[in-house]
Amino acid sequence: MTDNNIFGNTKRFNDSIELINKLETPRFQKILTRVVNKIGHKNERIFTESEENILQNLFKITSLEFKGILECCSFIFEQTAYYSLSPNNLVNQLKKTMLNDDKTSCFQSVWEDNSEPVLNFLRTQSIAPLQLNEIGWRLHYQMSSSTAIKRNASAIMELNFNDNNNNNNNNNNNNNNNNNKNNNNNNNDKMILEFNKEQLLEFYNKLESIQEKLDTLA
Repeated sequence: MTDNNIFGNTKRFNDSIELINKLETPRFQKILTRVVNKIGHKNERIFTESEENILQNLFKITSLEFKGILECCSFIFEQTAYYSLSPNNLVNQLKKTMLNDDKTSCFQSVWEDNSEPVLNFLRTQSIAPLQLNEIGWRLHYQMSSSTAIKRNASAIMELNFNDNNNNNNNNNNNNNNNNNKNNNNNNNDKMILEFNKEQLLEFYNKLESIQEKLDTLA
């Protein structure tokens, strides 16, 4: 899986890499340490506004460029964590990008020092804010007015989700069980999907493929 370039080759990514290559290496490594320790901490700033202004002036870059750098570094660490790369494998992946060797060494060093606590933290977190709670389905078809023969048959699938983040907050802040139940119901989300026979078969095959991959990791 990691034989391919897991970071992609988009213009936005490459533009940020070019900016990173121009940064002073020791200071950049300190930035990486802040970035890696915020991986998985949703809605938390990496730097305060005043810290960002100081760093932008220090590196002589705009706020937009600095934002691109932080997003690029976060993306690299997120992909690294997702694939559970070792520091050496991270280096191999970064060599497929335009990142300079000195900056690659920074990523390697920071990941080597912080990978264990970061991965342990991510294992306790939900990847997505919504978690599937219930699946319902029904058949739908139109009837011919003259022959009452089925036509345009389709399957309707209803997916009910729980907002995991909001539910956790509600459980922490409310002690009354009835209130918790009402709040949790308000945090539910619903998605309705319609499949024809061919689409349903394609969806089924993709689920089978996902199941096979999960089985290999079990």
